[in-house]
Amino acid sequence: MTATLTAELAIYATLTIPNIYILSKHGRSGILGWAYLLAFCTLRIVGGVMDLSGSTTAGIISSVGLSPLLLAASGILQEARSYYCDPLEKKLEWTGVLLFHGIVTTGVAILATGASNLESSHIKPADVSTDASLVKAGIALLTLAWAIVAIVSVWALAHPAKFPKSKSSTAAGTKLLWSVLVSDIFSGVRVIYSLVALVTQDESLNPLTGALTIRVLLSLLPELISVLAFITAGILTRNAARDFSKTKKAAASSCGSLTFH
Repeated sequence: MTATLTAELAIYATLTIPNIYILSKHGRSGILGWAYLLAFCTLRIVGGVMDLSGSTTAGIISSVGLSPLLLAASGILQEARSYYCDPLEKKLEWTGVLLFHGIVTTGVAILATGASNLESSHIKPADVSTDASLVKAGIALLTLAWAIVAIVSVWALAHPAKFPKSKSSTAAGTKLLWSVLVSDIFSGVRVIYSLVALVTQDESLNPLTGALTIRVLLSLLPELISVLAFITAGILTRNAARDFSKTKKAAASSCGSLTFH
């Protein structure tokens, strides 16, 4: 158990290094996705340290730790769409982003409240049912958020830009989209595992105290594969923002020249 936690700490501590590099390279277009991915890695490190120290707060961190991974997927999907798909109207795009963040934030808040109360030593028996319902409602909202990312990423891949974009931008968008799709599969395993564990209250499925094999296969590995998919795509597309900016400037310059003539 301790060896698994130590390995997890070492892995996520190591992954923060390429994550910071990717964040610096992708610029404004990717800041949401890569910043949230860094937050996820940081939460996993903090949660692991607390778990090793025996802190009860580790359970709450484990419960809410899914949220930055979902937000990272959403942010990277947004960046991928900017390279691969036709642009949406800014107001529409950011309305969608804010609504998605609202779903995730609400889910996390409800989940954290319920989990915190359930782990309290002063909880009243009469409140157990209410707090359990809060936990279930919170994880249900996070499951909804995962489904939204999965549906939108599949839709985006099936709808490339009608107006031609540069090959480098399209290639970058494709790589990022596929990383989101891979993450959808494995984060889906993690989300559904949490949903089943929290709804059934099965001790063997408990994310902190359950069977080690189940925790590794349904929690640790799916999260890690999701992060590795993002990190790999992020490194492969490290120059995407620069190339996209150059292409836009060249197109604007070309249009200006045509107008002048």
